[in-house]
Amino acid sequence: MSPEIDPHMTPDSFFHTLCDKKSSGSLSGSPVIIYFISGNPGLISYYYPFFTHLIEKLKARSSEDDACPRFHLYGHSLAGFEVSSSPSDNNTSHYHDLEDQIRFVQRKLDDCVNSVVASETSALNHANDDTIRPRVILIGHSVGTYIAMELIRRHRERCSASASTSTSASTSSSSSFSSSTDRNHPAFTLTSGILLFPTVVDIAKSPSGRKLTTLLTILPHLALIASLFARVLTTLLPAFLLRTIVRLAMGSPPPDAVDTTCRFLTSKRGVRQALHMAASEMYTINSDEWADEVWGIASTSKKKEELTRLFFYYGRGDHWVAEETREEIIALRGSGNGTTKGGGGGGGGGGAKGGDEGSGPTMVVCEEGVPHAFCLRHSEVMAEKVAGMVREIVR
Repeated sequence: MSPEIDPHMTPDSFFHTLCDKKSSGSLSGSPVIIYFISGNPGLISYYYPFFTHLIEKLKARSSEDDACPRFHLYGHSLAGFEVSSSPSDNNTSHYHDLEDQIRFVQRKLDDCVNSVVASETSALNHANDDTIRPRVILIGHSVGTYIAMELIRRHRERCSASASTSTSASTSSSSSFSSSTDRNHPAFTLTSGILLFPTVVDIAKSPSGRKLTTLLTILPHLALIASLFARVLTTLLPAFLLRTIVRLAMGSPPPDAVDTTCRFLTSKRGVRQALHMAASEMYTINSDEWADEVWGIASTSKKKEELTRLFFYYGRGDHWVAEETREEIIALRGSGNGTTKGGGGGGGGGGAKGGDEGSGPTMVVCEEGVPHAFCLRHSEVMAEKVAGMVREIVR
């Protein structure tokens, strides 16, 4: 076993490889990429304590299982929330809506897959990477769950288009076009999605969604006004006083969360970007328009193993998810087998299922009081739950 390597962390990204057996010569099987998609505001550093605990939980299994896959855990801040980019990297005339974020995350995921495949290819001394097909587990939080669902839908469409292109290319001998397509869209299996406190349907009907919609109606330029106020506040206040106000306003969270929030408030684009994106969420996240296959529900024409397996972890009293919306989703997409209550530290098994026997998403409603913003104070308990889901996926 190679020496333990510390996670690579910057204010805008996180990457760590776990269960690396390169030095022992036992590198085999498909690598597993755990790709995390944050909520709004989209600063990945809010989740660093969660990542640290998740690594420890997965490491405990790795030490007991020689057949454990290589886990590559990756996360990146959403577009417009980067705090370490140079001024020339910021296009201050453009703020990113939800569609922009979906495309941005898709590009980042493709880059991550290409990087992992290149690393594994080098470790295996392969002449090419055709034999390496990573398995990807998406973890989304809040609006990141909607982005994850859209990535699943678009991945299915992209795979179908790629298959059609390959067939046409082989018929017409247009191999150059096929190779270009493969390079632009790396091959991977989207194995599962773990959706934490999911805001995938009718976010504007939630308690906080209703308040924000009303504010946006009264103040159409809310994003600009809030960003100007934040700029004045952070300019006038000394750093120590700003930290004190942030700490009190957030209810004395851990110091790392205070640091991240201060970086968010003092960034040139963060506050306006967050509210611009939130307005887009209110408009975009409404009725469920995804096909059964996107929800992981098998039909007569689709085999269960061809679908992405979904785990939904709902909060009780979540201010960004209306109670009636959650129950409607469970009734529509999880009818038949009931819903797991509580969801204590293990995997997601036994949740509500939809569609044919044994297919459809696993749905869990938390009864332990974990709040929507779990990354502030409940990182360890959620890491334990997510590790259980991951273990169930890769076993």
